[in-house]
Amino acid sequence: MKNKRKVIIITSVCVLIVATGLLLWNIFASPTRIAFVNYQAISLGLISKANDNSFVTIKELPVEELDHASDYDMVFVNGMGLRITDEQRQSLAAAADKGTPVLTTAATNPQNLIVSVDSVDQAFLKQYLNGGKNNYRNLLRYVRKYIDGKSLFTAEPGDPQTSVSSLLYYPSENDDLNFSSVSEYESFLKSKGRFNENAPAIILTGQMGVPDSLIAALEHAGNTVYPVNTIQLFIKNGHADSISPAAIINMAHGRMGDMVVNYLTANNIPLFSPLNVNRSYDEWMADKMGMNGGFLSQSVVTPEIDGAVRPFSLFAHYEGKDGLPYVAAIPGRLEEFVETVGNYISLQKSDNRDKKIAIFYFKGPGQNALVAEGMEVGPSLFNLLTRLKKEGYRVENLPSTAAELEQRINDYGKVFNQYALGAKDSFVKTHSPEVISKEDYDRWCNDAFSKEMRAEIDAVDGDFPGHGLKTDDGRLALARLQFGNVVLIPQTAAGLGDDEFKIVHGTEVAPPHNYVASYLWARYGFDADALIHFGAHGSLEFTPRKQVALGSHDWPDRLVGTMPHFYVYSTSNVGEAMMAKRRSYAAIINYLTPPFMESEVRGIYKNLSDAINDYNRLSGAEHPDENALRRASLLVKRYTVELGIHRELRMDSTLSQPYSSDDIVRIENFAEELANEKITGALYVMGIPYSDEHIRSTVYAMTVDPVAYSLYGLDKERGRTAIDYEKNRSQFARTYQAKARTLVSSLLASGRQEITDQYLCQIAGITQAELDSARTITATVNGSKDMLSRMMVMGAMMTPPAEQNLKLSDRQSTSGMKRMMARSGMSPEKAIEMAKKMGADEEAIKKMEAAMKRKQQTGQIENGGKGKALPGYASANSSGTHVKAHGMKRPEYSKKELDFANAVSEVERAVKNVGNYRSALTGSPEAELSSVVNALAGGYIAPTSGGDPVLNPDILPTGRNMFAVNAEVTPSAVAWEKGKSLTDNTISMYRKMHGDSIPRKVSYTLWSSEFIETEGATIAQVLYMLGVEPVRDPFGRVTDLRLIPSAELGRPRIDVVVQTSGQLRDLAASRLFLISRAVKMAAEAADKEYPNYVAEGVVESERHLVEKGVTPKEARELSTARVFGGVNGNYGSGIQGMVEAGDRWENESEIAETYINNMGAVYGSEEDWEKMHDYAFEAALTRTDVVVQPRQSNTWGALSLDHVYEFMGGMNLAVKNVTGKDPEAYLSDYRNRNNARMQEVKEAIGVESRTTILNPTYIKEKMKGGAGDASGFADIIRNTYGWNVMKPAAIDDELWDDIYDTYVADKHGLGIKDYFTSTNPAAIEEMTAVMLETVRKGMWEASPEQVEALANLHTEIVNEYAPSCSGFVCDNAKLRDFIASKVSKETAGKYNQAIGTIRAEAVAGSDNDGMVMQKEELNNTEKTTSRINGVIVGIAVAVVLVIVGVLLRRRKKQQAE
Repeated sequence: MKNKRKVIIITSVCVLIVATGLLLWNIFASPTRIAFVNYQAISLGLISKANDNSFVTIKELPVEELDHASDYDMVFVNGMGLRITDEQRQSLAAAADKGTPVLTTAATNPQNLIVSVDSVDQAFLKQYLNGGKNNYRNLLRYVRKYIDGKSLFTAEPGDPQTSVSSLLYYPSENDDLNFSSVSEYESFLKSKGRFNENAPAIILTGQMGVPDSLIAALEHAGNTVYPVNTIQLFIKNGHADSISPAAIINMAHGRMGDMVVNYLTANNIPLFSPLNVNRSYDEWMADKMGMNGGFLSQSVVTPEIDGAVRPFSLFAHYEGKDGLPYVAAIPGRLEEFVETVGNYISLQKSDNRDKKIAIFYFKGPGQNALVAEGMEVGPSLFNLLTRLKKEGYRVENLPSTAAELEQRINDYGKVFNQYALGAKDSFVKTHSPEVISKEDYDRWCNDAFSKEMRAEIDAVDGDFPGHGLKTDDGRLALARLQFGNVVLIPQTAAGLGDDEFKIVHGTEVAPPHNYVASYLWARYGFDADALIHFGAHGSLEFTPRKQVALGSHDWPDRLVGTMPHFYVYSTSNVGEAMMAKRRSYAAIINYLTPPFMESEVRGIYKNLSDAINDYNRLSGAEHPDENALRRASLLVKRYTVELGIHRELRMDSTLSQPYSSDDIVRIENFAEELANEKITGALYVMGIPYSDEHIRSTVYAMTVDPVAYSLYGLDKERGRTAIDYEKNRSQFARTYQAKARTLVSSLLASGRQEITDQYLCQIAGITQAELDSARTITATVNGSKDMLSRMMVMGAMMTPPAEQNLKLSDRQSTSGMKRMMARSGMSPEKAIEMAKKMGADEEAIKKMEAAMKRKQQTGQIENGGKGKALPGYASANSSGTHVKAHGMKRPEYSKKELDFANAVSEVERAVKNVGNYRSALTGSPEAELSSVVNALAGGYIAPTSGGDPVLNPDILPTGRNMFAVNAEVTPSAVAWEKGKSLTDNTISMYRKMHGDSIPRKVSYTLWSSEFIETEGATIAQVLYMLGVEPVRDPFGRVTDLRLIPSAELGRPRIDVVVQTSGQLRDLAASRLFLISRAVKMAAEAADKEYPNYVAEGVVESERHLVEKGVTPKEARELSTARVFGGVNGNYGSGIQGMVEAGDRWENESEIAETYINNMGAVYGSEEDWEKMHDYAFEAALTRTDVVVQPRQSNTWGALSLDHVYEFMGGMNLAVKNVTGKDPEAYLSDYRNRNNARMQEVKEAIGVESRTTILNPTYIKEKMKGGAGDASGFADIIRNTYGWNVMKPAAIDDELWDDIYDTYVADKHGLGIKDYFTSTNPAAIEEMTAVMLETVRKGMWEASPEQVEALANLHTEIVNEYAPSCSGFVCDNAKLRDFIASKVSKETAGKYNQAIGTIRAEAVAGSDNDGMVMQKEELNNTEKTTSRINGVIVGIAVAVVLVIVGVLLRRRKKQQAE
């Protein structure tokens, strides 16, 4: 018994000793665990390197794991841009409440400012966090000793080092060396042998990279590098002028500001902005997006506003031995970036005569014309080459005229379709193309690509030289025209197959040999000093893979290489220009649109207008004569039906039944729209100013409407007008538009430059006080845009306040009681109770209570109390444990105030800039050519926004580098109001057509240019349709959503389905995620006042998926999927080639199914990005009643732009295929920024056709142009066919009849046939072929006489001028047979021979029914590749069979044994 007791005692003592030891270890010696939340890897890497104590462990704590914050002894939170959920925020706050020391700094969201360390510790920790190796080392020591309270294995921290803000720095093994002047820095460089006064000077600034390795590489390349701490101050104080920099490199996170832009412009210094991909290298390599969200905005979008180029991925995160991330240059890319910068600088130093320039142009196949959006390419190229020759470039043997150059290009710079085998063979033998040997090609590929990428090319195109032009001895042939040191190269197809649109707008596999060879030859064979893509747009920027922040396995990155790259791009297509900037590293040089004109159709509708005026006069009488009113209405109806307007407005044509007053309002508005429609003239020729007449008409287009609508808005708001614009547009036109036009005319005539406030107030009918108020509101609203970048710039410009150096010797020691309280998470009350139990006397208890009471009164109660604040220390200012900052108060303005300010601003901008617009339009052509010359001299291209000049006059003058909008601030406040209005408009239009019922689901298409130019107005429509509104943070960014209560919304929540273009997807992935969140919020809303169509739609989607065989679990997960786009990251739908290959489909449902497949990738979340789920898109389309498409540009319409029928028509057909009914189709018309509205697509097509292709004024103006204008007619006819396929109700037989009468019968006597045969025979071949295919497919009931005339005209042109050879003309066997059957035997024989010569052995054709894209296997290849792949598959199958046979034999043998 004694022994047993002895054992128990000894055991107890041992346990007590161990427990005491563990307790003492835990209190005095255990490791200190420090967590960092939302810290950049750059900072974490530096902190990790500074850690010299193995008893201090540092961890990166993801926001998803904030519920583990209490596991650490100290938590540092970087509040800048921190985005956490309420639950995550509560977890962090709970940890702080329980005693975990937490310090949040730089919180941009006041709710995230959680602090639980006292003011003394805050002050020290913040000064340590100023950075530097010593500061970081002492930070860790301080935390261990003073925060965690450890006394063993603890080094004494040093005092914080608050460095005086230095001018320059130089990386050092310890803390960076700092210099207060340029001379001091240069003396240091000289002492180290690193200064060469003749070397290019490069300024390096920014915080998002690793300067030491970049500086070393730049110095190794022979440059003198000036690492600058604050570029704004460096420039402002004149230091930059003293070194004459050749380039500036900004490791950017946000803007540098307008002051820097002005400096760069004045001194012509290029700005480079390499990227830190801000994630681990492996994650980035595997990510198809590359970069998105806030980091995309701060690293790519906002630097572009400064004019930065080459968003080249240079730095990535890697994992250190301690598990923490650090930032380093990506292997191989540092050298490439330095070489790239060097190549731009070489352009500054090289003589123009020695520079070699490679210019890629875009051309239709065969005889088809050169192509560029809004530009006549041949003359524009000629003007550029002539200018380069004048500037001293060696441009030899240049033809003497633009026409001769264009003919040379058509002869020697051809592009061929895959099927044109005979034509390709003939070209190689007779036109002396550049010939590339396998040895050269292999060597170039080895230099440019990884082995895997080269293997991908071979897998697509077979062995070298592939399917393109080639010689009989197996060398690759490259079409090109070389004029000395300038070479013109046609861009060939970026993929194999017959779907040209898909090939231009992205394939998911490697480009073929001939495509790759053209770029490699330019870089290595021709040794180009610079690369130019001429006109919008080509296909380089749409080749695979990442969407932005490209790497060394992405095709644009590899093909451009280190060549300086410039892209001459249409100002009206800013969305796709961003693809060129970010995916092919191009500096954009924007060019003008064609000039704007008036339609001049008012006379055509004079009888109708007179009849409407009579009706309005009668109806406005005090006692209208009902019989006279009925007769007037019938007369209006007669003229309406005669003109065919009733079809476009979907009104009846019974002449005995009068139209209602509402009907007549619609007709009047339609006629007025026709009269006021803005149309474009002949294509723009770069270098040639508009005529005086066109300058005047374009200025009218830019200014009259803004003034008219703004004056009307001001008058209406003040009750000064009784005109209802919606009901009487003709009166509005006679009153306000006429007044505005007179005003603009007088300003143009007078040349008045100075516009006084008094004059403005007189025009607008306002007081000076009201003008001042409007200016204040406008400035405030504009100032709130991208507030974060603005504040960062302002902060950089401010001289930091002198900061008192804290001394540890002044710091009072921390009591053991405080540490005990902090470590236990003990509340003050419990601490007092424990103190009593521990025997504390009454006086001590009173002191504790008094101290805690004081802290509660001053809002400074921290866990465990705190020491006395030292002089100059920042004190906490919270009303509890966690410091709560006051958010920046931004003025809130009512819609009425905003509308007023906008109206005044529009009047002021238009009136003050009439003369400036005229000057800018006149000077832009020269500015564009000068900009190209300056770019080729290594200069800076000033930044500008994009869009057409009517919608955005700020794009003038052109010749500048376009930028986009920051997606994170969208939808903007203005866009939100516009989106709400258009949503209400959509519902109202639908109700009128459907017996007052409202749509259950609305489909939206998102396009990049509209998104940029309207700042997200269509996304605003999507959100408001769902009954969800954006929530902005203090910096104006939309970071959250609010569910609008059902009663406040005043209607049911309406479901949506969204299809995104690839361009929008790349620009604004975060907005797609926002939409997905909004759908889920709306679906979960427990509405009582109105039905919830979103919730009903989710149930229906789930049911549809289950019916299709999807598991219930997956069906539930996919039921809220509403955001879809191209599979495999494609940019287009890939169906245009199928639509236009009418011999390869019989039923429209085949196209619909293809569309659903090709656009069925989910893009609603990062986790599900680009994934294909069977039937998900189809399920999302159920219950869709309306299809909406944005239209923001005045340069295109539903007929003139193929993408509209592709996306809107494709969605329409897909919905019809799923639901069994044709949905309503509306355009969101943003073209007039003062009067955004919804318009039915049939009505829009009616307006466009009547004012353009059927309008003699338009036709005659276009006939003044060249081959490109002729091709434009063919484009419209082809797109009309596309609409006829996708939405037959939108195109009537009468439209085809009118087209026939205009272009075949030439009813206006314009000399149509002579024009086309002399200007562009290929265009009329295309037009007649399309019309005949429309007949053959049964979509147009043409008369036999019409068919015969079309067939005879078509074959006549083909036989005389050779086949063009588009798909309609040469690659539709059924159409060719149909045409041949409609002409004489002799004519048919010549026709078939002409086509056969082009096609050669391909006349037999190769079936191309592989239009349906499959995941990871979208690209169609020729039969040669198919045979190669077939052989491989056959061998693989044989091998498998042999293995199976051996295994079976062995098994039988074993069984026998």
